[in-house]
Amino acid sequence: MAQPAFKFKIHGLKETMAALEQLPTVSMKKTVVRNALKKAALPIKEAAQANAQTLPMRAERLAESIKVGTSLKKSQRGRVDRSRVTVYVGSSHPFSHLFEFGTAERFTKSGAYRGFIPPMPFMRQAWDSNKKVALNRLREELWKALEKAAKMLAKKAQKGTLTAGQRRGLSR
Repeated sequence: MAQPAFKFKIHGLKETMAALEQLPTVSMKKTVVRNALKKAALPIKEAAQANAQTLPMRAERLAESIKVGTSLKKSQRGRVDRSRVTVYVGSSHPFSHLFEFGTAERFTKSGAYRGFIPPMPFMRQAWDSNKKVALNRLREELWKALEKAAKMLAKKAQKGTLTAGQRRGLSR
């Protein structure tokens, strides 16, 4: 089985992880992490958009198509682990992979030359230049999201509108 392209562990977040574990339900934990990841991915998205605007040829709408999302197209899903929270930064432009990775020389069946595209990695450069910024932002956004969730729980507890799962989770 191949190793994932981008896998890293965030060290030094013991307090954050402990606070995250105190949330009463799995869905609240996932929501906090998902929201923080989406905000932390914005510098990568913005850098990729800036890189895409410098590309030549048919890349007119490439920058506009770069988004931060939490799901893949049906054809890309494969086996997705639903127990994990995943956020993607990518393009829905039909030629984005051709610009990122390039192509070899291409010929039609009749032998007509159709050229090639040299690799112009706009996404990889965005990741490489912004991964530390994104990790720092993730720390900040996780705390903000945790504080927001704690305030929401306190408000619901005061009103008496906690769900059964939230009550169970808070009583442990």
